[in-house]
Amino acid sequence: MNKARNVITEKFTALFLAVITLALVSINAGAAESGDSSTDTVKKPEKCYELVTGGNEEYYSKITINSRSVLISGCYKNDPVTDITLQNCGTVSSTLKVNPDGTFSSVLNPSEPIGSYDRIVITLKSGARLSYLIMYDDNRYFPDNKLSKQNLSVLEKAVPTSAKSWAGYVTDELTEEGVKQTLDEVAYLADYIAGDIKDDYKKLEAIAKWVSDNIYYDRDARENSVTQSEICIKNVLKSRKTVCVGYSALFSALCEAQGLYVVNVKGTVTSDTVDYSDLADGPVNHEWCAALIDDRWIWVDCVWNSNLKFQNNEFISLGANTEMYFDISPLALSFDHCAYLAEKRYYFRAGEYFSQQDTTTPDSRNESTPSADTSVSAETSAAATKPQIYTAPENYTPVTSNIQSHEESNNGNLTWIAVLTLFVAVFIVFDFISIKKLKK
Repeated sequence: MNKARNVITEKFTALFLAVITLALVSINAGAAESGDSSTDTVKKPEKCYELVTGGNEEYYSKITINSRSVLISGCYKNDPVTDITLQNCGTVSSTLKVNPDGTFSSVLNPSEPIGSYDRIVITLKSGARLSYLIMYDDNRYFPDNKLSKQNLSVLEKAVPTSAKSWAGYVTDELTEEGVKQTLDEVAYLADYIAGDIKDDYKKLEAIAKWVSDNIYYDRDARENSVTQSEICIKNVLKSRKTVCVGYSALFSALCEAQGLYVVNVKGTVTSDTVDYSDLADGPVNHEWCAALIDDRWIWVDCVWNSNLKFQNNEFISLGANTEMYFDISPLALSFDHCAYLAEKRYYFRAGEYFSQQDTTTPDSRNESTPSADTSVSAETSAAATKPQIYTAPENYTPVTSNIQSHEESNNGNLTWIAVLTLFVAVFIVFDFISIKKLKK
């Protein structure tokens, strides 16, 4: 009788412990779904000790942080390195060796840092300055807030926009003839830029460089108001000035003219009011691009590569342009860019808007409140037909659903793993009880 009572007690105890464990798992899963885990990820980034700044073999650095030194090597083929230092460090002793082909190597031996943030600054012969974020917490490291994965996941869920939107980005006249004239100019300019280049990657690089070297960022418009007139491609080519939306539209249209697959990305970048720790929760304040070549996404931000500004009604240069944000690595991009939405536009199919006999005018757009003019008909049209000179990737599937962060799927997987582990543990407990019973 006592043995039976003991068996029942042991089984009840095991079941009680299992219920308590399951409750704890549920609470933890709920906290993860509510966003607590993503907040911790941003506030406390993981430490990374190696950074490859980009995928361009002729324009990149590989930076490795050791306990006492920083090792840097790489290549800037057409603009060799002249100096490397840390921005907020008291003193830095360094060695720098630069070869005739643009390759280089350097060892930095910095003193104790001043504050918890610093930047590695690489100066090139042209005067261009490339800087990369470093943090300090007992040791120096590159912060990894996991935005690099989120940014890439946004690209895989690019949203197709409508013909109305395409026409509005091309010209503010909204006439069929006006759209055609502007697109003819885009096609002509794209051929001029690409020239005899056959390689798609080199075409992309040439187009990005042309846009950064020939278009001025319109600070006057940004400070006053940004209207459709400032961002449409027709006026950007005419005035040679615009804001980030205009840069993005012109670059992606030139790429489409050359048969390159490019999406326009809206998101948050660091600024006077948004720092690194707030990047994931900041307001949408910027637009840039990404291209898919040979199954690899290539980030391109023509605005951040350019130091050309239009301010107080004057065209000025604040310094040498760079190629830092052409094919910048996902980790390096995550230091100052957080993507929220990717749009796929087919500018050379903008004529479809007029065949729809829709008399409404395109919505005005600005940097602070970007919108994706999506519809079922737009999605169906984008999926069913191809633009004149553009071929979408075979694995590309247009979607219009809300973008979910990658943490949600990860949390779901962890919850299932925890539940399965719990059942295994319960099984082992009951098996142990049975063995004890047999021994008695």
